[in-house]
Amino acid sequence: MLRWLGQGGFRAAFFVRVLTGLAGLIGLMGVLGWVPPARAQVVGHDVPALQAMARAQGLANDPVWAALLHLVHGRPTLEDAGFLLSMPNPSASSELDATIEALYGVRSREMLCRFPARHAWLTQRLGLPALPLDHCEELQEFLRRAPADHVALVFASENLAQPSSMMGHLFLKVAGPDAQGVEREHAISFYTDAATFNLPKLLFDSLVIGKQGYFALSPYAQDVSQYVEREQRTLWEYELRLDEAQRTLVRYHLIELKQSSFTYFFHRHNCATLIKHIVAVAWPGMLSQDTWIDTPKDIVKLASQAGAVETTIVRAPARWRVRAIAPALPAGVADRVREAVQSGRTDIVDPAQAASRQSYLSLELASAYNQYLHEHEARPAADWRSYRDAIEALKSATYADYAVEAMPRKDPVKSPQDSQVRLGFKHQQGGRRQLTVGVLPVSHTLADDNEQYFGENELRLFDTELRVDLDTGRVGLERFTIYAAKSVLPRDAFTGGWSGQFKVGWESQPGRELEDRTALLMEGGLGAAWRPLSDVDVYALANAGLGVRHGGYGYVNPVIGAIVREVYGMKSHLTLSHIDRPLGRSEGVSEVAFTQSKYFAEGYTLVLQASRRFTPGRQADAVTATVKRLF
Repeated sequence: MLRWLGQGGFRAAFFVRVLTGLAGLIGLMGVLGWVPPARAQVVGHDVPALQAMARAQGLANDPVWAALLHLVHGRPTLEDAGFLLSMPNPSASSELDATIEALYGVRSREMLCRFPARHAWLTQRLGLPALPLDHCEELQEFLRRAPADHVALVFASENLAQPSSMMGHLFLKVAGPDAQGVEREHAISFYTDAATFNLPKLLFDSLVIGKQGYFALSPYAQDVSQYVEREQRTLWEYELRLDEAQRTLVRYHLIELKQSSFTYFFHRHNCATLIKHIVAVAWPGMLSQDTWIDTPKDIVKLASQAGAVETTIVRAPARWRVRAIAPALPAGVADRVREAVQSGRTDIVDPAQAASRQSYLSLELASAYNQYLHEHEARPAADWRSYRDAIEALKSATYADYAVEAMPRKDPVKSPQDSQVRLGFKHQQGGRRQLTVGVLPVSHTLADDNEQYFGENELRLFDTELRVDLDTGRVGLERFTIYAAKSVLPRDAFTGGWSGQFKVGWESQPGRELEDRTALLMEGGLGAAWRPLSDVDVYALANAGLGVRHGGYGYVNPVIGAIVREVYGMKSHLTLSHIDRPLGRSEGVSEVAFTQSKYFAEGYTLVLQASRRFTPGRQADAVTATVKRLF
């Protein structure tokens, strides 16, 4: 018994000595600056020292850091506690400290996968060796699935038939060979669910309470099919000038956003806002210019101004190509091409002009029209394919060195700015004088320069104008347009085309003395336009609407008009209209109006308008002069 206890005591004492020795060794290692990884405060780095180094270099004030955090004037646009570690009181400096602690502290392995872009940037700026990312499965899968030897901004043009697309759409395209050498192209989009015709709810959700935002990675071919073929929208691809380090930073940042949640607000955090900060990770100069509301066109302009755009490629829908090419041919030649395509003939080129520009354009027009017929289910797939192959064979045989390029003035980068303020003076019959002050936060009017489009149009959101009576000092609401769209698209022999308009908001109608009175209106109409000359459009619209003033009422408002685009940056617009029940009264009012626009450099526009309203026994004239500033 005593012997057994003695053996047990010896063994116990032995293990106590061993454990004591290990504890002493661990303590000595701790003094020397090393502790086991399981209980480490840092992983090979002194976190406070790194934080101090980052502060000493002023990294919190670096514009790339602002882009990585999606900060605007120091305030976050993406308020997700999983994205900003310093929530609920985030700042550039506090987030920098928190990020260094996360990347080089006890959670390093996890946080490296969460913030690979921040790690790559800090590694470069602080001169640290890069930590391994091989264990980050989601990141590695993303890099494998979406190779990015080339990165491009892609702008999808507007579709007037869809209110949610009025500003176009912006997303990214990444392309390159995969591990097997197969070329891959993917689209990376940030979006919200806007597939609704309930415009009031869409506006309320996207402006007041916000909508859920989504991140999508999809084959680029699907987006081309959706936008170009089904919706007949043009895609402008702006390939970005990026070196290897910049491409890596952009790709790493995309995976950071994929793991984040964001709320979509139309006016302050939309798809364009996110894309701007992504590109600014590589080109921080894009953040140096403020925009009132980020629109897709604003971002491609900022990228171009920053020098980030290397090349531009246009993927045009068949209808766009037909409308671009047909006017470049004599009318008789275009008619012969149309008839040949409809009958399936390929004898389009005149042998006497086989190598001429006209013959090449004739074949391009035939190709585009054949595609248009197929997309609109007017030509079976087999017939479309065989005709396409025949035309391509003719082009490759004689016109291998020819190409069709997009007209520079159609490029969104060249388009006027999307916001404007205006100041006007209005003189009405009887000596009434008014000062008008207005602001259009987003988009443009029919009086503006619309050379970018194939047809005159206007798109207005929250167009607001106040009037000040200079005799009485009274201030009133001249207009508050919630949403308005108007398209004057000339018909053509190939694709037809309808014109139309829709608007909702508080707008003016003539009162009993033919003066302006504001009512809540919802109006829509359909019509047609024609282009008898290259710079002249004439149109007719049959409009009808509902109004509320002191009560509800319905009305009709037919309009005929003519638009002339003139030399020296001028445009004239003449309209004749009639409202059968303005403000609910039984007495109809007709109006003839003439508007002259003059476009100046630096975004200024002068608009002069003269109008006459008349009804049996009365008439009233008005003259208005307005100066606009586009920005």
